[in-house]
Amino acid sequence: MTREDPKPGRPRDPETDRAILRAALKLLTDRGYAGMSVEGVASRAGVGKTTIYRRYSSKVELVAAALGALRDDLGPLPDTGDIRSDIVEMILQMRRALRQGPGLGMIGALLVEERRSPELLELLRERVLRPRREEAIMALQRGVDRGEIRADVDLEVAVQAMVGAVITRHIFGVTESRLRVEQTVDTIWNGLACTPESVRPAT
Repeated sequence: MTREDPKPGRPRDPETDRAILRAALKLLTDRGYAGMSVEGVASRAGVGKTTIYRRYSSKVELVAAALGALRDDLGPLPDTGDIRSDIVEMILQMRRALRQGPGLGMIGALLVEERRSPELLELLRERVLRPRREEAIMALQRGVDRGEIRADVDLEVAVQAMVGAVITRHIFGVTESRLRVEQTVDTIWNGLACTPESVRPAT
């Protein structure tokens, strides 16, 4: 399920690559894996099927590449020197990705397919979710190393709490805002910080 090295010849057009991957994510979200086809992706991207098959030998390989591109779109995690500020920016970054990209609709499509094609959800975990989780844990570890976060905190649970707050608000239809994010971080911060009483008020 990995992309093969490019064959010799004319260099690929990066914009064509992006158009193909965007089209694949859009159709995966709108129609599900079963309703998505290479032909449909080619039509939406404005390319021929052969253009796609030169890059990806199967629909599964195409989906794997499209999911991998999602992580690239997220961008690097912030490192401001202040872990609380980093946490706020991490959550805002995730919120932007969910709102501007395929987001929860795509995750829902993969959950629907889980019984028939569990490997698709596993691809999302492998290409996007687990690497991002590890990056977030490493960011929090910087806070531990600097004495901002208690050494006994389970950092993975802390990351899950942050992600869960954003997803829960979306499911409940609660309007998201920077203020909400600040309030979430202040609540979680009480369980993380070496000096919880120093929690700063949301602004």
